[in-house]
Parts: sequence; structure tokens; C-alpha cells
Amino acid sequence: MNRREKAGLMVNMLKLIVKKILAVFKIDVRIFIQKVSYLSIKQTLRENGFSKLAEELRTIKPDISRQYSNTEEFNEYWELKLRVKHAFQCSLMLKVLESLPCGKLTITIVDIGDSAGTHMEYLKELSKGRFDINTISVNLDPIAVEKIKAQGQIAILCRAEELNLENDHKVDLFTSFQMVEHLHNPALFFRRLAKESPCNRMVVTVPYVKISRVGLHFIHKNIQKVTFAEDEHIFELNPQDWTLLMLHSGWRVIYSQIYYQYPREIPALSFLLSRFWRRYDFEGFWELFWRKI
Repeated sequence: MNRREKAGLMVNMLKLIVKKILAVFKIDVRIFIQKVSYLSIKQTLRENGFSKLAEELRTIKPDISRQYSNTEEFNEYWELKLRVKHAFQCSLMLKVLESLPCGKLTITIVDIGDSAGTHMEYLKELSKGRFDINTISVNLDPIAVEKIKAQGQIAILCRAEELNLENDHKVDLFTSFQMVEHLHNPALFFRRLAKESPCNRMVVTVPYVKISRVGLHFIHKNIQKVTFAEDEHIFELNPQDWTLLMLHSGWRVIYSQIYYQYPREIPALSFLLSRFWRRYDFEGFWELFWRKI
């Protein structure tokens, strides 16, 4: 038995033990999963140094319960999960803004796949006194578009792949958070941005997986219900494959990093939690800043 097989056997045995313990004490599995997830994220928040920024975001936008159109349950766990992910995403946007040409005081950002205008609201507040930021949000969900417009922001109702780029000559930065994995043809989307838009900078985040796969989880699980586009992933690629697709489409990665949803300081704990997150969610998220080739 090789090392990988031994690791798999150990994980399966642990899962069996946990299931039996939960059954004996009549503990709800879903609640147990959320509790473990909450504690894991709480620890990684400290480890990654995002605590201060996460609190700043909470001050700027105290209520993020309507972040997505399909929110059926929102509790302390979901608030923490989203808030830490937002801190991770905002930290890179702030770095990219600082890299823009000196003297650039007014910046226009197009957020493709924006579901509530939250990231752009964060950025305007965090950059106050340094940059004057204009934002345009894009989404194919009319509910999301109305939420953004209700906050006084500009929003366009259309598919990402069909975005009209003819009048975007003033755009300084494209952003897209957990959106491209929902596209039927991400290569076409990347290619159109590279060829038809003068803007040459983009910040993207996607779920982190080690092995690329086709998502379509609702079909895999034979779930028969009406879903929002934001519910279903088409392609879940690893960083190497996303990088190849971007190069093919006319972009190159300048900077990237992985946010893990579990602490990594203790190897044994990291090993167990990585398997836990792979089973019930994603290990983390990969964020990258890219420019045109």
C-alpha cells in the first residue's frame, strides 16, 4: 500500500468514526459540519492576518445577508465565511490599485458577475482620500442588478460573454470574483476581453482545486430544482489549467496566491482539515492579477 492509499484509508476510517460518534450522541451532521467549518475559518483568519481588514469591511457593510440571490440560510458561519473571503479579495484589489500609473486619481472598475455591489462599496470606502472610484457592475441575474442599482451604483444586465466593450475606453481594471467557473465558455470570455477591450488589467478569484474537473454538481447529485446561475459551476480547474487557458486567451499571470479555508501551521491538523474541506466545500480560493500579453 503506497502513501496515498494509506492516507485515503486513514481519512475513510476517521469519517466512519465521526459518523458513529454523531449517531450515538444524536448530533445533526449539517450543524456539526458548519461548526467545524466555522472554527477552521476562525483560525485561518488569525493565521493569514486578515482580522483587521475583515473588521473594516464589517464596519463598511454591516449586513451582507443579501449578498446572493439564492440565500436561504444566513447565520454566523456564513457571515464569517463570506467576510473572510471578501477580505482576501479586497487585499489584492488594493495592491493592484497601488500599482496603477502614478498620478491616476480617478479609476473606473468593471466588476463582472457582481451579485450585490458589495466589493465595489468596500473599495470606495477603503480608497477614500486616495482614489475617486467609478464602478460598473455586470450580472445576468435581474435580482442582482436591481440590488446594485438600489444602492445608487451602475449595473448592466447581460451575460459576461456578451458584455459590450465598445465604450469601455476609460476602464482601468476588470474584476471577477467566483464567476468564471460558472461560464460555459471561459476561454471565449477571456479572449473577448483581451481583444476588444483597451483595459489590460484584471483581478480574478476562483475556487481552488488540485485536480481539474467538470462541476455540474446538481446533475451529479440528480437534484431536481430550479437553480440560479450562481449556484452551478461548469468548469472547476486547478491553477495550472486556468493559467494555460489564460495564456491561450491572451493574458499572463502577474501575481497569484491561495487562500486556504483551514489553518496550516500544524501539519496533522492541516492534513485532516484539507480532506474535510475537499469533501464538503473547497479547500480554498485562488486569486490572481493578470495583464494582457
